[in-house]
Amino acid sequence: MSPPPKKLQVALAQTDVILTRLSKLVSTPSGIDISLHTIAYTLTFLHARLSSIFTRRLESFALELTKNAQDTLLPGETLIATVPAPPHTARIARLMDSSKSLASLISDFRIFFRLWGLLGIYSWGKSTYLAGPKDSLIKVLIWTQVISNVFYQILENGAYLSSKGVLKWDKAKETQWWLWSSRFWAAHVALDFGRLGRTWWLQQQEKIATEGDDGEKQLKVRNTENEIWWREAVVNAAYAPLTLHWSLEQGVVSEAWVGFLGMVTGIIGLKEQWKTTATN
Repeated sequence: MSPPPKKLQVALAQTDVILTRLSKLVSTPSGIDISLHTIAYTLTFLHARLSSIFTRRLESFALELTKNAQDTLLPGETLIATVPAPPHTARIARLMDSSKSLASLISDFRIFFRLWGLLGIYSWGKSTYLAGPKDSLIKVLIWTQVISNVFYQILENGAYLSSKGVLKWDKAKETQWWLWSSRFWAAHVALDFGRLGRTWWLQQQEKIATEGDDGEKQLKVRNTENEIWWREAVVNAAYAPLTLHWSLEQGVVSEAWVGFLGMVTGIIGLKEQWKTTATN
C-alpha cells in the first residue's frame, strides 16, 4: 500500500498536535474550568442574541398577521386565534432552550467542582505566608483577598448546597448567601485593582531608577511584566461589572453583557492555558 499524500500527512500531523494539546488542556483542573467557563458564557451570549432575534421575528410575524386579518374583518369585529409559531422561529426557540440548558448544566458542574475551593485558598494563603511579595502594601492587599475568598467560598458552598436540598434553608436565606458570596467576590476584584495599581507604581519607580541601564534580558522581563499586568487589568475590568451584577438582587447588566464579559475573561484565560500545553 502506498503512503498517504504529503498534504494528508501534514494535516494528520497537525491534527495530532492539536489533539495532544487539547488532551493536556482538559487533563488539569484549571484547564477544565477555564474551558467550561468559556463555553458556558459563550452559550449565555448566544442565548441572549437568539432571544433578541426570536422576539423581533415574532413581533414581525404578529404585525403581518394583524395587518392581513384587518382586511377581512368587518367594523367592530375582533379576531382571537391561536396560531403556531412559524418554522423559522420554532428552530430558534429550540436552539435557545438547548443553549440555556447546557450553560446551566456547565455552571452547575463548575460550582460543584468549587465545593473544595477552600483547599486551594489555603494553599494560596500558605504560599503568601512563606514566600509573599516584598512590598508590604501588596502583601496586605493579598492577605485581605485571601480572607475575602474564604468568606466567598463558604457562602457559595452553603447557597449551592441549599439549592440542591442538602441544607434545608428557606429561599430568602439562600438568596442572601448567594448575594453575599458575590459581594465578597466583588471585594476580591476591587482589592485586585488596588494590587495592580500598586504594582504599576512600583514598576514605574524601578523603570525610572534603572533608566538607561536596561540590557536585553531586563527589557524582556519588563515586557513580560507589562503583558501580565495588562492581561490581569483587562480580566479585572470584565469581572467588575459581573460581580456587581450578581451582588444585587435585580442585577445591573443584561444577559448579553453577562455572556460577553464572561467570554472576555474566558478567552484570555483559555489563551494562557493553551500556551502552557505547548511547553508541558
